[in-house]
Amino acid sequence: MEIRTERRCGCRDPQTGKQLSRRCPKLKGKKPHGKWSWRIDVPDELVLLVGRTGLRGSGFATKDSAEKDAEDKLAIVRAGQQHVGTLTVSQYLDEWLAGKRRLRPTTRRGYETNIRLHLKPLIGTVPLSGLRKAHIDALIRRLEDSNATRRRKIGPKTIAEIFGTLRAALNDAVDNRLISFNPCNGVELPENDRAEVEPWEAKEIGRFLDEAAGDRLSALFELIALHGLRRGEACGGTWDGLDGETGVLTIRQQITDSGGKIGVWPPKTRSGRRKVDLDVYTLGSLAAHRLAQDAERESLGTAWDNGTLPDQHGRSVKLDGLIFTRTDGRYLHPEYITSHMWHIAKRVGLLCRLTRAAEPGDTVVIVGKRYIAPEGTWTIYRGREPVGKVTVTACARRRGAGAVLTLDRPLSFPLQTGDELGRDLLSRRRLHDLRHSSASIQLAEGVDLTLVSKRLGHSSPSITGTLYAHLLRPAGQAAAEKVAAAVPRNVRRSSDDRNR
Repeated sequence: MEIRTERRCGCRDPQTGKQLSRRCPKLKGKKPHGKWSWRIDVPDELVLLVGRTGLRGSGFATKDSAEKDAEDKLAIVRAGQQHVGTLTVSQYLDEWLAGKRRLRPTTRRGYETNIRLHLKPLIGTVPLSGLRKAHIDALIRRLEDSNATRRRKIGPKTIAEIFGTLRAALNDAVDNRLISFNPCNGVELPENDRAEVEPWEAKEIGRFLDEAAGDRLSALFELIALHGLRRGEACGGTWDGLDGETGVLTIRQQITDSGGKIGVWPPKTRSGRRKVDLDVYTLGSLAAHRLAQDAERESLGTAWDNGTLPDQHGRSVKLDGLIFTRTDGRYLHPEYITSHMWHIAKRVGLLCRLTRAAEPGDTVVIVGKRYIAPEGTWTIYRGREPVGKVTVTACARRRGAGAVLTLDRPLSFPLQTGDELGRDLLSRRRLHDLRHSSASIQLAEGVDLTLVSKRLGHSSPSITGTLYAHLLRPAGQAAAEKVAAAVPRNVRRSSDDRNR
């Protein structure tokens, strides 16, 4: 790359008014006149790196100062050329991740894991400038083939997440002109048959909330199950965000668990910072909860403390005014909410659990604590799946909370320790499935998809539609009936007509 310098001035032709530039006769005089400039034509192979076909500089008093500035710029280009030529995918991924300052902790942890466990070991030594689609296809094949020796398989969802990390990194490499194209373009991922969300139905949600009604965190479960709050949003909710007059709860922060580290930071997306309309019954539950919390705070006095947590930048945040806390005022651990939810849910419809196995022909069974009166006919559940029925005619207490139940007839099949007796036990669901239930109920009741999306805090209605498309089938059927009814016709046939 050759440096070319020249001297120009801003004098204008008195006839045309145009600048004389290099044609000014004063440039040849002995007195200093005009300014020096420089120019470098960039070779085609470096245009992507530099971002332009030529480099220029002007306004220098001397030729030497112009040349020195040009040489400084040229040194930068050459250093960049050498760096790109030797930069490996592994080195680039480390530099890229270090430069991502605005990542949420959970996102950063996912990127770090994908880079460390999969991308660097499999394609880390490939030069960044030489990375091609074939390398990425081979990466995916090796991930799939490794499942033959893995105890924990790498499924299509995990492969998509690994690929997503690489694609995001290479998109930035294209933007920074380190490479001319993203080799992830055109790569086909393994087919991922995403399981449809099948949450509890409205009746089951009602049974769960009835069981939770006596719990000190019952209002929290109402917010999740009825209004679709995320677990962290419920844990991070504050009293100053609740407007009892308008019935609106403002979501400003969430308390989440990132790889075992608890932190407090803004909601997951911008749309997560939202106002959620509440019904009068939930407002009543929150009012009762506040009275109970006030009593707990008064009994502890100055010892009441919500605690301190780091934000997404690692800075300590003093928590205050949390709606839901432990009995000593401390913030709730999100995992506790999850386990506590199932502790309540598994009692719904439950009579008892067997503490000792029973054999065919036995007329009594040994059980633990009973939650309801034992006399009557019960379904036997194993792993929450029904396996038979028994009828209890009498109950005799044993030591502690145990009991001996007498059956009306000998058992016809064996029972195992841990088998449950009950009626309509709830199927096992995650805490997050309560949020899915809220979406399901809203859609079933005809609430507009866009409004459901806003209430849930999704970044767009398309995400809501993708997650819950199968829940819109009844609405689609109703729409089909409305369209057909709106069109006037003289002859109509129904499916009953065709079957005659």
